[in-house]
Amino acid sequence: MDLNLQFWRNEGQTFSQRLRHWIEILDPLVVFVREADINTSRDLLRNSGENATSLQDKKIKDAWKISLTCVNPSTGDTIPFFFRGGAFVCIAASLVAVASLPYKRFWSSFSRQFVFHAYVGGFSLVNRNSVKRQLENGEGKEFSWKQALLPVGSIPGLALIGALPNYIIERKKSLNTPAHFFSKVMASGLMATLCAFNVFAMRNFEREKGIKVMDSTGEVIGMSRVAGKKALRETALSRGMLFGVPMIISETTVYLINRRRVFPQRSVLLRVILTYFFCWLILPVSLSWIPQLREIKRHELEPDLVSSTKETFFYYRGV
Repeated sequence: MDLNLQFWRNEGQTFSQRLRHWIEILDPLVVFVREADINTSRDLLRNSGENATSLQDKKIKDAWKISLTCVNPSTGDTIPFFFRGGAFVCIAASLVAVASLPYKRFWSSFSRQFVFHAYVGGFSLVNRNSVKRQLENGEGKEFSWKQALLPVGSIPGLALIGALPNYIIERKKSLNTPAHFFSKVMASGLMATLCAFNVFAMRNFEREKGIKVMDSTGEVIGMSRVAGKKALRETALSRGMLFGVPMIISETTVYLINRRRVFPQRSVLLRVILTYFFCWLILPVSLSWIPQLREIKRHELEPDLVSSTKETFFYYRGV
């Protein structure tokens, strides 16, 4: 079992534990850690034995932060700088705040939606589950170009659907009315749905090929499509919550403020600031809501996997 998965098995039992750890993992100061420092931190954790579980030691605690931030525990790959947790909270919050604004020109709305969904999709892909299978020659095969067509082709479609509501709302000119507020809330709900679908599109191969399921010792038992579907569904719900809740809260707040005429009716800057702020607040909650290492019941798995062992099964759901 990967070091990061061992950490989540021991330190991710409760929501409060996961929330505390995710707040530390999302530290922007850890984003630019070099490859050499990552390897040094993971070597320290491997060689520390039982002391690796002690978070009272500052060196051990910092090593865990680097490992959890910079390494995908399923694939073993180093996560690129701009897709690490600390970068994601800054970039994604900025992009969704800008993408959710109404624009008079459709191309302006579409281009910002495209950039947003491309970045969020890249984050989902980098933090995916491994679906690698061993071939007869001992090499591993991840996924084919055919399976890559859906992730690539879905981005323009998601951007097109996401751009239409804001473009239509801007052209109606009915500001500060209940109908306008309801339209904005519906557009925010659509945005959350599109973000959830983004996860399904980017990681669809996990549902088709299955993901690794492990026993309590971390030994891989096999590949399960059922676990792949559960991992996708849980991550999609988390992503929809991350972007839907801040947008709905910010739209409600702006509407109430404008009704009291505290600020000018076209309070674009206020909407951007609120969306950005609430994304920062909701991100660690959405990531902590569902554990990273999930237990799956035996009766839910494929018969060939259940018959192979009597151990409890676990799977990694991704981020």
